[in-house]
Amino acid sequence: DLYNMAAMCWSSLLLLSLSFGLASSSQEVVGKPHPPPPPVPPHVAALEKQYEALMNTTCAKVVASIPKLDPADLSNFMTAYKKYNGTGNESSVIAAAEKVLSEPAVLAFLSAPDSFGPGGSDANMVLCTILLEATPMGLATFAANTTDNEALVNKLLNDTILMRDMLVAGGASSGKYGQAMQLYEAMMSESPVLREAVSASVSDPSPYWDSRNQSTVLKRLALGTALLQADPIGMRFYSGVVNPVLRYKHYEEAYLAGDLDPAFEVLTGFECRYITPCQAKDEDLEWMRRTLANYRPDIISMDDYHWRYARAVRTDVAYGDPVWPDGRSTYPEIPAAGGVCGPRAWFGRFAKRSFGLPTWGVQQPGHAAMTTWSPTGWVVLLGADWKYSFWNGRGGDDFVLETQCREFRSDFQQVLRGTWAATALREPPVNRGWTPNNPKSYGSGGNWSALMLYAKKISAHVKHPNGTIPREIGPSVVPTKVESYRNRSSQPLPTENVTTNADGTIVIPATAISSKDRLASISYFHSFDQGTQMLHGTGNFITPNNTAFEYKVTMPEAGTRYLVANFTTWHMNTDLQLLVNTVSGNTTMIPVFYTVGEWNLTDPVAVDLVEGTNTLRFIRQSSRELVFKEFFLFKNKPDIPTPPKNHTPAPAPPPIDDYIELPAGKTCQSQGILDLTPEECSLASVHFGFKDTGSRNRAFNIGCFGLVAGQYKGNSNFNTNKSAVCCDPNARALCLRS
Repeated sequence: DLYNMAAMCWSSLLLLSLSFGLASSSQEVVGKPHPPPPPVPPHVAALEKQYEALMNTTCAKVVASIPKLDPADLSNFMTAYKKYNGTGNESSVIAAAEKVLSEPAVLAFLSAPDSFGPGGSDANMVLCTILLEATPMGLATFAANTTDNEALVNKLLNDTILMRDMLVAGGASSGKYGQAMQLYEAMMSESPVLREAVSASVSDPSPYWDSRNQSTVLKRLALGTALLQADPIGMRFYSGVVNPVLRYKHYEEAYLAGDLDPAFEVLTGFECRYITPCQAKDEDLEWMRRTLANYRPDIISMDDYHWRYARAVRTDVAYGDPVWPDGRSTYPEIPAAGGVCGPRAWFGRFAKRSFGLPTWGVQQPGHAAMTTWSPTGWVVLLGADWKYSFWNGRGGDDFVLETQCREFRSDFQQVLRGTWAATALREPPVNRGWTPNNPKSYGSGGNWSALMLYAKKISAHVKHPNGTIPREIGPSVVPTKVESYRNRSSQPLPTENVTTNADGTIVIPATAISSKDRLASISYFHSFDQGTQMLHGTGNFITPNNTAFEYKVTMPEAGTRYLVANFTTWHMNTDLQLLVNTVSGNTTMIPVFYTVGEWNLTDPVAVDLVEGTNTLRFIRQSSRELVFKEFFLFKNKPDIPTPPKNHTPAPAPPPIDDYIELPAGKTCQSQGILDLTPEECSLASVHFGFKDTGSRNRAFNIGCFGLVAGQYKGNSNFNTNKSAVCCDPNARALCLRS
């Protein structure tokens, strides 16, 4: 995306600058020895020696327990493995792997009963793995900071089940197990509810290490959060980093309030780690849950788990260079601003995580996308397939393969044991960035590392050809508002009628439409809280009557009433126009504005009504969505707070006859007439039969132009390059006559 491309450009410039700097000063540094590293503090050295001795002793026991692989079978497998480069048939590699994995000693080792008690083989393997991944020096450096830190490390190294659960959940970022333990303990200190969940997990009857117990999800959420965020996660749009303890607390409170998705309770620790690192503020996450429920509850009630919540990107984040309404970049402003692939992917991830569902990256060549969990498996959204995806050095194929194998928990426990064996043997790992797009990414890693890669492939693609089985979601331990709404939204909409309150206020439910144009984009929904609402999808600048919808109102006597709309939108520069008892003529503008997704009331507008039946006809010209809950006709002018000035609509565009297409070689400037704005360019393009392809930086024709010949005939652009020259012979400038 543009942001990553910019970052890459700046990185390249920085490297060039450093290169020139080093070259210019090379005469000064030649022959000068590097200064020696600072001495290790005595306490750190003593702790490192202690942890190293424990590691060597424990890992030696693990190595002694690992079965010897048949040399001939192993040679056949490794030869086939190193030969395969992601192209052609992989069956010979799989067959060779199956033969090694089926050796009796290997089967017995991988499928042995659990032995996490003192001195057990599993207990030794998890302790050895933690010590190797954390490194004795890493643990010692952390532990030496305070006596509390040293106690935390000792507590961790003496809690076999906790170490197992950490490894099952994907391990600590950068091997920072001391920091992860510190965060986990801080979360438990802050939360009695978490302490109860941790206590309850001890008696979990499941034989699987990777728990999906719906009663103890908060333990998995805390552990996953602590593990991933042991390396701090920087905020996006804001300074600072995500606070893992406060972030956990935010989700705990949202869960207990019933604000998260029903599937949240069945997520594993591995999946939970990808919920909480959202780079938004906690109040942004709350905003997303609240305003999506206000504005597009239909997206919350979707059956399709892949697009549930994330569908908001497709419906509401227009593709194009962003224009931030308040002059600052924030997650809540993305729908109004629009954006290219980066902001669209960020908003999709943000939407999913707000409701407690995990996402993982991703980037693709020249593009930002996202992946998401669902009960039927992980999928890529807003981009190409897994083989084009990568995130933090890991390829999409490797990630999705692990997620598929994890669904078959017995198989994955065997993979974990084999992986711990590879770690104890100090084998080089498999390249986690392997992809068919790069043949050189294949063939790396030691014997057990390569075998475990193929154990995952055999599980996901041979034993279980569909790659996954649907995740069962039982009745919620904590009832959710999402499920409640889904149940209600499946019922027929009630018939809503216009009513009059005791004070004479006429209330018009938005769904009580008496008639509408057949081309009007209108949808009706149950409201998330109560009642119903109406979504008006788009206006029509050329023929606004095609967007019309009407209400019938009966007045006991003629008089003036004050019209107020209760509405919400995520978008800037919307409009609503009113005609009373006519289908043409001058319209009255109803002052809708940018509500940032909150329900708001418009400023009152005086409306003269006749005795008997009146028709209120609404039309629209702007292109973005508005949602209405009801309209009010007050007897007396109500006092409504005025919206922020920058949230009110821009001036209405000029009448369509004011636009002109100039001949070849002419510009708006050369003719002394006005350039169009990007918004006006879009409208003029439609009027003159061009396809608007948005704002671009072009070398020719300042402002708005359409192409009448050539490869891109029929397209139009708004050129942001103010230094562009005149003129491409195929271009025709679009201007205002005045």
